[in-house]
Amino acid sequence: MWLLLLLACSAEALRDLAPPPPALPRSARSDPVEGWLSVRLNHFKASNNDTFRMRYYYNDEFATDGNVVIFVGGEWAIHPAWAQAGLAHEVAEATGAALFYTEHRFYGDTRPSADTSVEDLRFLTVDQALGDLAQFIQHVKSDSFEDGKYKDGAVALVGCSYAGSMATWMRLAYPHLVDAVFSDSGPLHAQEDFPEYLEVITEALRSQGSAACVASVADAVQQLQALLNTATGAQTVSDMFNTCSPIQAGAPLDLATFFWFGITETFAYLVQYATPGDIPDACAVLTDSSVSDPVQRLATWVRSQEWTQPCIETRYSVVVAEHTNTSYDAPQAVMRLWTYQTCVEYGWYQTTSSDDQPFGGTVPLEYFHQMCRDFFSSYFDENLLRSGISRTNLLFGGLTHLPDRVVTVAGGLDPWAPMGPTAAHATAQAPVYVVPTVSHCRAIQSTATSETQALGDAKRAVIDHLVYWMTGQRNAAPASTAGALAAIVVAARMLF
Repeated sequence: MWLLLLLACSAEALRDLAPPPPALPRSARSDPVEGWLSVRLNHFKASNNDTFRMRYYYNDEFATDGNVVIFVGGEWAIHPAWAQAGLAHEVAEATGAALFYTEHRFYGDTRPSADTSVEDLRFLTVDQALGDLAQFIQHVKSDSFEDGKYKDGAVALVGCSYAGSMATWMRLAYPHLVDAVFSDSGPLHAQEDFPEYLEVITEALRSQGSAACVASVADAVQQLQALLNTATGAQTVSDMFNTCSPIQAGAPLDLATFFWFGITETFAYLVQYATPGDIPDACAVLTDSSVSDPVQRLATWVRSQEWTQPCIETRYSVVVAEHTNTSYDAPQAVMRLWTYQTCVEYGWYQTTSSDDQPFGGTVPLEYFHQMCRDFFSSYFDENLLRSGISRTNLLFGGLTHLPDRVVTVAGGLDPWAPMGPTAAHATAQAPVYVVPTVSHCRAIQSTATSETQALGDAKRAVIDHLVYWMTGQRNAAPASTAGALAAIVVAARMLF
């Protein structure tokens, strides 16, 4: 899941950029309180009493009934706007709850160590992050916080992408602390090779663009592979795509870096964060009949994207140097941290190993294996990766068991959807709403900002579930949306 930091990081395939701050309503409180809580560095070793400061934001504008809503932070720096607007804000209003936004250990200003050396990163695991949330909930519900104002209230968690995974797993690991959960686009099944990601990218290009768009990309990639076999061809490609330095023909790691940073991840960004019209506009360039060369069409589109500015880095040695910088303030610090989590717990490597995508075999699984070893040490090999993936799926059940009182929304064109629950996994107490034509993390924004009717209906259904699980009261769907909502409910195979 990569993608979530307001576009602050490069290499989208290995992290989830933070959800852009929501637009604030006029009535929004202007300045939620920033708070800090000392939490344990190691929640699973009693003799280790080390602590660090965990940052959070707190908004009590709706706190009339003693309930608590927590917007869970993931692999990004938290922003106060999410304590002022968005779906979690609406849930807080509907349940008379205080709204909190918590920051994940090692990200943002929540820094448990002096730097991100491998020795310290052993404390960067989802188990420890869930322990932080558990300790935070206990603190908020204690007499020491606001004189016990929230000690008898219900607690709901809201999260998107990896933070949605965390929210779901909190209900599984700490059911006595969490009463209700909403996960937007949260993957639950860890998997080493994740070719399905680019398969969904391909389907999005085909369904919202055209078959000709996919064919043009495939033709361009095939010609690029041939060009990159020679020094002259590699120089031509470097000039066309504006690489940061000349591509070295015959250097497998450099070539994979070019295709990953410059091609597949540019399409990943297009689809994962597409708004209506983005994909058709891209395909119009990629199939422009006035340009006969498919490579030139691809280069023109790639160079126009913010993701590839100011140039495309193709030198694998530079990528390694950037991501072995252990400063929290290094430009690629977030990428380093999230890569570590993938190397020890998740995998989720978006390779080109599938035949049902137009990018050839340009980004193999071995590229990511090499990255784990080179970013951290030779100890971080395939055996460690596979052991970590097995442990994650054993510990949290993957897709074999959805905990109760968790409502999930998945986008029909979300590249992460294959790793998350679908309608087939839904139960009466774990409903899943699959919203056609939308992509990643679209349901955490407010109900007023919904790109389709079905998405708006799904958001209102999510609020209804959380209200019921927190208060025991049901909200009736508005008459104008009842029919569309019923269709989604049937598709999700759930009972409400």
